[in-house]
Amino acid sequence: MKTETTKYLIIVLLITILINPISLYVVLDKIWLPFAIYVPVLVLGIYLFSKRKAASLYVYFLSFVTVFSILVHAELVFVVRFKDYRIENLYQIHSNYYFNRPHLKEKFLDKEFAVNYVTSEEGFRIGLEDDPETKLSQVDWMFLGDSYTQGAQVEFEELYTSHLNGRFPQRVIANCGISGWGVPDAYNYYKDAGYKLGAKKVFLQICNFNDFMNVNERKATYTDYIMEHSEFLRFVLYPFRYSNPAELPLGRWTEPFYPTLESNQDYNVFFKTKSERQITDLANFEEYILRLNDLVKQNGGELIVMQLPTKEQLYYRNFEEVVNNFSIDVAKLQMDYPDSLLSGICSSNKITHLNLFKHFSQLKSEVYFQYDEHLNAIGHAEFANAIEQFLVAMGEAKSATKLSKYNSEDRYPSFGGSNVVSYQSMRDSNLELFVSDSLLAAPKRLTFNNVDELHPWLDPRHDRIFFTEGDQSLGRTRVASMNMDGSQRKYLTGDNYFGAIPSVDREGKRVAYPQWTSDSQNRLTNPRIVIHELDGNTITPITTDDHESWRPVFSSDGRYVFYISKTDDEAFDIFQTDIATGVSTNLTNTTFDEWDLSLSPDGKSIVYAGKMDGNWDIFKLELATGIKTRVTSTIGDEWDTSFCSGGCHIYYAGVYGFSNGVYRIDNPN
Repeated sequence: MKTETTKYLIIVLLITILINPISLYVVLDKIWLPFAIYVPVLVLGIYLFSKRKAASLYVYFLSFVTVFSILVHAELVFVVRFKDYRIENLYQIHSNYYFNRPHLKEKFLDKEFAVNYVTSEEGFRIGLEDDPETKLSQVDWMFLGDSYTQGAQVEFEELYTSHLNGRFPQRVIANCGISGWGVPDAYNYYKDAGYKLGAKKVFLQICNFNDFMNVNERKATYTDYIMEHSEFLRFVLYPFRYSNPAELPLGRWTEPFYPTLESNQDYNVFFKTKSERQITDLANFEEYILRLNDLVKQNGGELIVMQLPTKEQLYYRNFEEVVNNFSIDVAKLQMDYPDSLLSGICSSNKITHLNLFKHFSQLKSEVYFQYDEHLNAIGHAEFANAIEQFLVAMGEAKSATKLSKYNSEDRYPSFGGSNVVSYQSMRDSNLELFVSDSLLAAPKRLTFNNVDELHPWLDPRHDRIFFTEGDQSLGRTRVASMNMDGSQRKYLTGDNYFGAIPSVDREGKRVAYPQWTSDSQNRLTNPRIVIHELDGNTITPITTDDHESWRPVFSSDGRYVFYISKTDDEAFDIFQTDIATGVSTNLTNTTFDEWDLSLSPDGKSIVYAGKMDGNWDIFKLELATGIKTRVTSTIGDEWDTSFCSGGCHIYYAGVYGFSNGVYRIDNPN
């Protein structure tokens, strides 16, 4: 009996050594998975050992567990001791395409570039300062393509899609370029996930480099999944799957040119003599273009195909290099064939086609890296220039200008009577106050602490600034003021009263703000609008706390206060109250919320944010006539409106996908 027990203990010990939960935890990085593997293996091992008739099965079982254990511990040793040999795992494998892994934060180093590569929670490439938790629910423009669109050789800010985002800032743009993608990958991604973003324009980037070869639907293999999840096996298998440019015949990628006649006939789209393989590829290429076009149209969008030339088409020295080193007869080449082919496909199927050859060939600066085959920073900028010119010619308006340099949650721009604008911005994990010129080109930080300061308003003399202090989520913020150098901070709220979002009249004598308190059960009351006399320090209520009221501003003559209030219905409307008589008038009376109002310098109109279509857009109200005009109609959010001191521009805070900050548009007359 003791001998039998000892045998079982040895089996338990052996399996525990081979399938060590601690080793599995280090490799798999999930607390539950090691035990989900270890416990069933242990139970199965004991069961097979106990059955004398299953002896052969037990041998197979133990052999499998041993091999599995060797691989796990090889992975463990590699992860812990050989980090310098790690090959970045950038992609998640899907059945017939792959996409960026979420929350990547990599650094790519090459003899020609050093680039940060960061992705969001959904796998979209973003800038270093962008919020990775931001999700895209809807976009205006989607860019599909391979490594030329992915742009891993340049910083995020240098991508052609980032340039376009700066030139058309009210458009939400998704860069869905992935290295190695062909047209079938782009089609399958759009069919599986991309269509959900509802892009009205879908741009498909094609490059004559390699998009006309190997045009087949991708099928993920076991090797793909193994390389995705194992650092060790990715290191071992990578050289067998991918070539090193240093080992290539010319030390660089030269597709579609090859050293042998057979390879050129199979893969070189410029080669006049084409094998059955290339003919099939070209037929598949057209088929997937048409499939993608049909899907995009069914989803209410328009497909635009953009075609990039190769180095050999643009630069004679590169052309000469391949034909001489590969002994290619120039007479056997037709260098404009892919351009005419794609032009014909697009023309016959009414697909918009943008060929970049003419634009690039007229440039004095080179658009590709010297050794790497991809676009350099100049190439991306010029790519954006060509697309911009193309879109403007098609009637695309360029109405807004982004003034914020970074996506730092700049909000609440406010002018105090001159070209000095104040605003709030996220710094060091909390909101701080800034002032700058009207272009936000010379920002000056006013506050440095770990307390949120927001909703700034400059008084007319610019010697003080009024603002909200505290955590908005707690509902116990205070209205404060201070000198422009940060000295003499004073509080307008106190004695268990709270407030936010102050505004000052044009004489700098009165401050209006929402005020609220807490009851005996520590519940917060509704905010009411009050006027605080700065000279006498008296406070006069303008509304009651029977309902919520926010965002007060004084009229030009100081007779009225405009504000938003939620009365009988569920939506905030804009109200006007005569300070002397207390008579209030609903100026908008709509079924949707209105917010963030600002009075024009001439006192004749109000701009505000309205949530008519599920997102915030800008509206304008003429006070004399009551005429309301919709100023913006985008899928982003525009709020925190403010007129500039001259009244010719409307400033606002906007959020367009990953892009946010202070923007400016012309004041429509």
